[in-house]
Amino acid sequence: MSCTIIAVVNNKGGVGKTTATVNLAHALTRRHQRVLAVDMDSQCNTTSILLGNDASRHTLYEVLTEEDVPISKCIYPTDYEHLSCLPNTNDTSALEPPLLQNLPASFSITRNRIRTYVQDHYGLVLLDCPPNMGFFVVSALYAADFVIVPIKAGSLFSVEGLMRAIDLIDGIRQNGNPDLRFLRLLINGVDRRTSSGKVSIGQIQENFPADQVFESMIPINAAFESAEVAKKTVIRYDPTSPGAKAYRALAHELLEICGIEE
Repeated sequence: MSCTIIAVVNNKGGVGKTTATVNLAHALTRRHQRVLAVDMDSQCNTTSILLGNDASRHTLYEVLTEEDVPISKCIYPTDYEHLSCLPNTNDTSALEPPLLQNLPASFSITRNRIRTYVQDHYGLVLLDCPPNMGFFVVSALYAADFVIVPIKAGSLFSVEGLMRAIDLIDGIRQNGNPDLRFLRLLINGVDRRTSSGKVSIGQIQENFPADQVFESMIPINAAFESAEVAKKTVIRYDPTSPGAKAYRALAHELLEICGIEE
């Protein structure tokens, strides 16, 4: 089975990385893909939405610290057909200092532990990364084939995060993972009714080539917040909402770009 691994990255918080990960993952399963969501963020939001809170599970912590634990024991089915999750725990944040003492070898731990297994079991893997450019983001980029950078429409700080992410991607491609590629920019929080929304979209489109920006844009939609409170994807919570429709369109576009058959 051919597998495509995609990291979802931005230095700025609040740009919709977790929302993009869980909803895109669910939308991809509805297009006949076997998908794994990997929670690289010790805030554990992807874990909470897809699996709930269960301290007894094996998590990314074991992936990084216990070579004798099979990776299959750290991956769990979700309530969504064909969607699995490799969860995280808050304890993982304490691993960063010791892992930083063994660079650059420790950057490759995630890649070495998961890549062979997921290539045999999944069509797509989405890595939900923390809102920084620290160890866990770099580790995800060492493991990934492509990077999606979500950006919030109208946010200057979000754009700055985008530029830092692109610089980091370029550096890792040169020094650690030559196969890594920037896939597309994903524009979130779009409100075409306002002049500021139209201006911000126009500025992004002027500064980035068309082949670096998804045509599918994610609108402002109250259903996202309600779905997160309910610990569900927006596609399950409100399948007819504008947000759900946008993620279904995004899944179709992503598969076309990557040349993956539905």
